[in-house]
Amino acid sequence: MSLPYYRSNLIVLSVTTFLAAASWTQVVPFLPLFLAELGIDENLNQWAGVVFGLQYAAGIMMAPLWGRIADRHGRKLMTVRAGACLSAIYILTGLSTQPWHVAVMRFLNGALTGFIPSSIALVAANTPKELAPRYVASLQTAQAAGTVVGPAIGGVFASVFGIRGGLYISGCVVGFATLLVLFIVKEKHPGKPKERTTLLQDFQTAIHSPTLLTVMVITVVAMFSSIAVQPVLSLYVQELSGSASTALSGLIFSLPGLALVLTANQWVRIGERIGYRVVMRRALLAAACVMAVIPFLRSILWFGVAYFVQGVFVAALRPTSSAMISTEVDSSFHGRAFGMQQSATTLGGMFGPTLAGFFAGIFGAGSVFWLISAVMLAGFGSMYVLAKAPGVSPAAHGEPKAPARP
Repeated sequence: MSLPYYRSNLIVLSVTTFLAAASWTQVVPFLPLFLAELGIDENLNQWAGVVFGLQYAAGIMMAPLWGRIADRHGRKLMTVRAGACLSAIYILTGLSTQPWHVAVMRFLNGALTGFIPSSIALVAANTPKELAPRYVASLQTAQAAGTVVGPAIGGVFASVFGIRGGLYISGCVVGFATLLVLFIVKEKHPGKPKERTTLLQDFQTAIHSPTLLTVMVITVVAMFSSIAVQPVLSLYVQELSGSASTALSGLIFSLPGLALVLTANQWVRIGERIGYRVVMRRALLAAACVMAVIPFLRSILWFGVAYFVQGVFVAALRPTSSAMISTEVDSSFHGRAFGMQQSATTLGGMFGPTLAGFFAGIFGAGSVFWLISAVMLAGFGSMYVLAKAPGVSPAAHGEPKAPARP
């Protein structure tokens, strides 16, 4: 008995999402070293900041546009396009001979790709509505798993084949994933837009939609909370442990990703019963409380436990906000909605490290945890304001829903 096409899609896209995420995280940690290989001796940190910043800036601008095109011409087409572009960009980055070549490639990476958001939109639009939230959560679990193992794989590749060799391998892996999507994944509901709109009109629609505005606010908060601590985490771990063990820092770094892998589907199932907004509110409050306590923990063991626990609560935010898109947003707008969610992710990723570095420089590394707690509480408060807006579904107030069949 053959699998339903949407279940086959889930299996294939989970594999390809894992490969794409692993390829991304096995490349990123070594870009500063690659810039050094290309002759950057002075101002290496500034060059690395520019390289990363260009990608974020391009991603914010282009993700909604690609989502709009996906809604008009099909999500599978955009997934294949993004995969082909990403594969080529990795290989071309490996061929770079000047630092500015790398900068251009990272800008194009942000401007032309979007493999994972396109895959999520493809699954959301081509899965029965009662199963879509769980299937989307499964893709995000695969993405998180890829980000956890990617740096380790990248370290091995860089040691054996060099950074250029690792880039070539990443390009080939993403190319293979793209071929899997091209030849196996089926799209039966491309979701043509009901009317032609401009990008500005799409943003106006999002701003006036309580669901989409909630998704974007919570996505910014989730990404800010996940990434803001990273610039100071290694030094903070070193301060607590009294050693400069990179293995210990790497373990602590991986805890939020591990939490997402372990709990994403469970959070969605809870949201099906009590409402996704209720889950997000409770998770934000709980994570804010844990973050506020962390600076008082002076044992590396208890710090690790608390950091994992807050990671479990933060892990509730992304899958449940994506589930809201799957269930409350018309399928003809899915590509644009997930594109905007990706832009919100990028926005949180840009502001998180910047504000964290500012606070750490003035008040010390521990203050970053209080900053994150305050941002989470602000997100918690914003949800109550948005829940009172007209047009909000009963799920916003916790009305139970019938559980979906697996």
